[in-house]
Amino acid sequence: MRRFSPTTLALAVPATLVAQMAWADLTPAEVWGDWQQYMEGMGYTVTATQSEAGDTLTVSDISFGMQIPDNQGDMQMQIGTMQFQQLGDGTVAVILPDSMPMSMNMAPPAGQGAPVQMSMTLTQSGQSMIASGSPDQIISTYAADTMGIVLNQIVVEGTTMGDEAMQMNLLASNVSNVTTMTGQGETRGYDQRGTASSVTYEMVVAPPDEPATVNMQGEMQALAYETQGTVPNTMTNATDMSAMIAAGFDVKGTLTYAGTQVIADVEDPQSGGMAFNASSDSGTFGVEMGKAGLVYTADQNNLKISTKTGDLPFPIDLSMAKTAFNLMMPVTPSDDPQDFAFGLTMGDFEMSDMIWGIFDPTSQLPRDPATIALDLTGTAKMFIDFLNPESAAMMATQTPGELETLKMNNLVVDLAGARLDGNGDFTFDNTDTTTFPGMPKPVGEVNLSLVGGNGLMDKLVAMGLLPQDQAMGARMMMGLFAVPGDAPDSLSSKIEFNEEGQILANGQRIQ
Repeated sequence: MRRFSPTTLALAVPATLVAQMAWADLTPAEVWGDWQQYMEGMGYTVTATQSEAGDTLTVSDISFGMQIPDNQGDMQMQIGTMQFQQLGDGTVAVILPDSMPMSMNMAPPAGQGAPVQMSMTLTQSGQSMIASGSPDQIISTYAADTMGIVLNQIVVEGTTMGDEAMQMNLLASNVSNVTTMTGQGETRGYDQRGTASSVTYEMVVAPPDEPATVNMQGEMQALAYETQGTVPNTMTNATDMSAMIAAGFDVKGTLTYAGTQVIADVEDPQSGGMAFNASSDSGTFGVEMGKAGLVYTADQNNLKISTKTGDLPFPIDLSMAKTAFNLMMPVTPSDDPQDFAFGLTMGDFEMSDMIWGIFDPTSQLPRDPATIALDLTGTAKMFIDFLNPESAAMMATQTPGELETLKMNNLVVDLAGARLDGNGDFTFDNTDTTTFPGMPKPVGEVNLSLVGGNGLMDKLVAMGLLPQDQAMGARMMMGLFAVPGDAPDSLSSKIEFNEEGQILANGQRIQ
């Protein structure tokens, strides 16, 4: 899966602004001038042709340009025409045509990548965009029956890829958006909220030199999003996230949806192809980025996946009642400890009987839904600004940071009739790397409990999946580190790391 970098997000800013014009003032000239000033402050070069007739300002031949850092070339984007009409009540209507051509040109230096040109069309129907307020608090209200983007053509290193090689279109229905911008000093604050009844997309990829063809369709229903934060008004390089954060960039946003589905079909004469279908009832996605750190959160409810491949005579069907992921990490160097967190949940995981039958044809293992969950928090010192490419390159030769504390709030592994639970809490002495060679000395404890472990090993041995000698070795290890619990076939263990550098298992010293 391709990773979306901060540079990719920054290059998408012009298209987003065109679709949801969030900056406004009291006159047409001020509306356009304020938006142009903001884009130039973000490091873009903006050119356009302006003409006025009565109460309407027409801006045409709009072009955005930006040099990509590290001599990676430049980006150029051209869009169509927009109009700003004074309504006479202190508001300005921003008028866009139903169909607006857009083009983008990526031109890296020779030998550092292939030039890419893209042409697209932004489509709208039943749209209305009204800008109102004052220079200190600007409100933009946008609504449209539909809003979409269609990819017309891609040219890679002089080779045109038309509809036969690549198709892509996206369509949002019943779109609404309200944005409030505050302040025009060094930073701007904003609050943006919007909804769409549905978003559908279709994509076809058939590379000229490859035999495979990928067809994909997807839909998201009842979308709602909120974004709040501050952005700098003056930036020389909008793709340098480290510099943007230092200049005051601090945002957070949340996207929710009521349901989603993705259908993909890969036609490949050589491998037999693949069919993929995934859906979920609802989900959320959140992101925060600023001096306090980077935060990602995501969850889905009732995720279902079905895959068919040419190599297997039956489909692979999986489902999870709950999937969740969270990550919090510092992004700026500091002499003080900063918080971090990591969490992962795969709740009530199930797979079809056909898959179970591959390794358990006689149904010896319980096929109850399985759950795996991990919740970690802690603090660490960050020595390197990894968002800065020059500093990030030092990670190969310099320690990026120090772990100060680590807390395992929860650990659950519940599958095949056995359940492991755990929690723990540690501090780390980074001045002592000799007690445990190569790592800071830990002080703390971890508590574990296992129910059904011996019964699971017995079944694995009977099935031939676990050799008897390995099972015996595992039981010896459990006898060393664990004591019998209160319930049948249960074990508990308390592993302590004390200030003297000793390791204790249930009060007995093992090191």
